[in-house]
Amino acid sequence: MFFDLPKICGEYKMTAIILAGGKSQRMGSNKAFLKYSDKTFIEHQVSNLSKVFDEIIISANDASAYSSLKMPIVTDVMPGKGPLGGICAGLIRARSHYVFVIACDMPFINEKVILYLRDQINDYDVVVPQTSRGLEPMHAFYSKNCIQPIYRCLEEGKLRIIDFFPKVKVRVVDEKEFKGIDASIQSLVNLNTPEEYKRYC
Repeated sequence: MFFDLPKICGEYKMTAIILAGGKSQRMGSNKAFLKYSDKTFIEHQVSNLSKVFDEIIISANDASAYSSLKMPIVTDVMPGKGPLGGICAGLIRARSHYVFVIACDMPFINEKVILYLRDQINDYDVVVPQTSRGLEPMHAFYSKNCIQPIYRCLEEGKLRIIDFFPKVKVRVVDEKEFKGIDASIQSLVNLNTPEEYKRYC
């Protein structure tokens, strides 16, 4: 499957995609609607991302659950393929050539970290941070040049996000580069279990 990939961003300078299609099996409830301070995770993300991005898209297979947010919602291009399918759907829908992808269980958004990653784009197709845990592909920038390599991976059943990385130009940003901005690297923490939720929230 091939797509027309315009380089011009049109009226939108850049897009953020919130991945909210997970089953939240370990947490036991939809992580997007867990409370952080006085807002749900996803409300907190929308509020903060809107300060940086001109367009915000929610990638979710249950569109009705997010209708109150009044945001564009896309469903996976191939159901049941995990976050890689959500990234692909968001890239296809986005009005900009570059998008920032974040999982809905990462509420500790740090605007300065995001802007630092954005500044590393140059002519790369992926800008992804790396911590002691490894690559963090669910807090990264992607270009529309990724759509076709992602789609091929989906067709072949290669469902790890990093599976398509060898086919595009990737900039890995080590945590040492931005640790002065976010010393604890908390902005890259994702909460998967009730224990993690209690620890951080």
